[in-house]
Amino acid sequence: METISPIENSSLEEIEHKFHRTREASEIWKKYPLSERIRLLRLVWNQILKRKEDLIAVLHQETGKPVDEIETIEIGGINFIFKYFSRNASRILRDQPAPAPWIFFNKRAYIRYVPRGVVGLITPWNVPLLTPFGDAIPALIAGNAVVLKPSEWTSQTALFIERMFISSGLFPDGLFRVLVGDGKVGEAVIERSDMVVFTGSTRTGRKVAIKAAELLKPAVLEMGGKHPMIVLKDASLQRAVKAAVWGGLANCGQLCVGVERIFVENEIYPSFVDMVRQEVQTLRQGLSISEEVDLGRLIFPSQLEVIRLHLEDAKEKGAEVTGGDILDDKKLMIRPAVVANARPDMLVMQQETFGPVLPIMPVSSPEEALHLANLSPLGLSASIWTSDISKAENLTRHIEAGVIGINDLLSHYVICSLPFGGFKQSGFGRRHGEEGLRQFCQSQSVLIHEWPSQAPELWWFPYERWKTRLISFLNRLA
Repeated sequence: METISPIENSSLEEIEHKFHRTREASEIWKKYPLSERIRLLRLVWNQILKRKEDLIAVLHQETGKPVDEIETIEIGGINFIFKYFSRNASRILRDQPAPAPWIFFNKRAYIRYVPRGVVGLITPWNVPLLTPFGDAIPALIAGNAVVLKPSEWTSQTALFIERMFISSGLFPDGLFRVLVGDGKVGEAVIERSDMVVFTGSTRTGRKVAIKAAELLKPAVLEMGGKHPMIVLKDASLQRAVKAAVWGGLANCGQLCVGVERIFVENEIYPSFVDMVRQEVQTLRQGLSISEEVDLGRLIFPSQLEVIRLHLEDAKEKGAEVTGGDILDDKKLMIRPAVVANARPDMLVMQQETFGPVLPIMPVSSPEEALHLANLSPLGLSASIWTSDISKAENLTRHIEAGVIGINDLLSHYVICSLPFGGFKQSGFGRRHGEEGLRQFCQSQSVLIHEWPSQAPELWWFPYERWKTRLISFLNRLA
């Protein structure tokens, strides 16, 4: 299997045409009852599932992922997201009564949630179904139209979904459209959208934030992560080892929430490292679409050089590296690497590696692990592994990360009642939960004077001292 070359940019004419159609579709779609929007989206998702084998083939060709990983993470994740929002949208988006001080006893206040219009999604290459469609679902349910700019390295999955929307005949023409290409197309999406949601590197996310700020466009950014996994001496070693290997190597290590640093207390460090090495040796690696494999390949060619650089730097600074051999440059195949005796000054502990690398560092105490965990400018996810849940919950209060697991990792993303997003340079805004749906709306405050309808307010003209004293008295009682 050869990797896929990036696709050519959408032309300016195509960009203008699709945004014009999408803008028109948004005006129609927002008038559909919420229940009807959900019904139609459920129908198209069911149609997509009927062509699941075709979708899997496209995803596998683009990414080299194991088929089981595509089914569980990419397709299974969308199922969780759709079920959560379809079941909870009416509660989250219904008009919310707003309490008022008793002095306004004759008024009624509430909050209404109004669709933003056209939402632009700019998404990365590592999870080409779950990330873009996982954002499109709540945006569409909330009453918006969507323009998606996927990575130029994994555009075919997005185009497959676009074709399914069009061929279904269920939606206003232009409701969900895809534009392909590099950062120039992404810039055009920001300029023409009413809101932008970006997922990708912190470096690119900073550019998106600047562009959106210049245009006064709301932006949600989900950027890099450097997940610290803290393993205390009373942890279940077997579970922690299996979690470290899966959490760091799933999707060939190309997950923003994947384990990127492992801190293990001294007492169990040698056993932990040995068990991780043994577990990694059992993994099956390949590109077969028919056989059972655990690891595939890298997706983005430049990532291979990042991994090489990080492993060479670790070796030069005294780390013990096992694995990491390049199996096939052209197919981007690399064996997973275990980096023992990692140190904070190594690139593999400082920068996002985004590959199948497990750096493991010994620590003398939970406090040292917390300190090291918080050194990173990234704060997306983290985890603590211990048999003392109370201790772990206390430690989580000191971790600078938006998503934290205790004896668990990565599952948060599909427990969609939990908001998902980062601290520090990992971004702002949230996916999922109430925040993740309402962010696709503007809140509109409505105040109704109900009775007596003809009476003027005390605070209207003309100002008079007796009215001012009465208002002051009533304010003290409020």
